Amino acid sequence: MPQEKSVATEDHVRCAAVALTTVFESLGAEHQALVAEAEKTSATERCGTLTRMTENIAQAAHTVSASIVELATVRGLRDLDIRMQFSMDAEGGDYSPLLTLTGPSDVLYDIVNYLVEAADTLGRAYKPTKKHPGLAVARCPQQMKLVFSGLSAALDAVCTDLSTQDPEVAKDHASTRRLLTELEDRVCATVPSQGASLSTEEVAAAIRISPEVARAASAALAGLGGSRQHALGTSSL
Repeated sequence: MPQEKSVATEDHVRCAAVALTTVFESLGAEHQALVAEAEKTSATERCGTLTRMTENIAQAAHTVSASIVELATVRGLRDLDIRMQFSMDAEGGDYSPLLTLTGPSDVLYDIVNYLVEAADTLGRAYKPTKKHPGLAVARCPQQMKLVFSGLSAALDAVCTDLSTQDPEVAKDHASTRRLLTELEDRVCATVPSQGASLSTEEVAAAIRISPEVARAASAALAGLGGSRQHALGTSSL
């Protein structure tokens, strides 16, 4: 039975590590797109917003990277059967003046905090501004869907691992799951709702970030140009 528990806990660690590796890889395309967009933007305030988004993406990637390393630490501690423990005094009892040896559970709690921090950082990256709300969307929606779902999956895996000793840990971080779901739904939406009234700024942003929207806009403009030429030709007859 102890062996089955060990396999189960390792599965949680492995699942979280795999999910976060995908998250880390997927953040690259979004960062690249934001850097390129900022370099082509001349408006100071707009460029500042894009730069802030880029910096938040980079910070989230750094936090995710640290989380992966910490997951590897958890696996190593378990493989070595190192638990949280005290030093021993001369009689073999606990010796509390020295620090306790860090155990896997302590590291897992740190990882949960890292994942919450990464989610909050992405939330700040895509927080709409008053002047440029249309910028708060993913430039690479497919990759960012993997980011948000991967962070959620990793958080679930770590909380499940900790739940044997802390049944409330999942409830404590329900708000982070809701944030990641909200971000995925809002930030990664590629097609605006039919009833939505878009500003000029939002339309321009949609054209810049979506090849499909850009092609549709180009076709519409080409059709409009053809219609005008036809109308001018007809009126001259």
